[in-house]
Amino acid sequence: MAGITQEMADKFEAILKRVKEPETELSVSELNLVKRISYSETEKKFLIYMDIATPKFPCLTCGVVTEQIRNTIERRLKEEFTKEFPGYAVETV
Repeated sequence: MAGITQEMADKFEAILKRVKEPETELSVSELNLVKRISYSETEKKFLIYMDIATPKFPCLTCGVVTEQIRNTIERRLKEEFTKEFPGYAVETV
């Protein structure tokens, strides 16, 4: 994976501020839900490393809600990255 320029880092931060967590409407940036972002110029691909914990207690409902929130955030991140960087694939990890 390639190094990230300051211009790209600024775009990343703008995207993370635009994408909101659906329950609180706080940004992904405010909640620190992305651990890191890397990309490959040759593969035209971004990897977004998420930091969303699974529930600590064995509650089926909590697990379902957490998974729905994670899916929504991942979908919105992919949409925003695709808008900002057309032609790049986006994968969440």
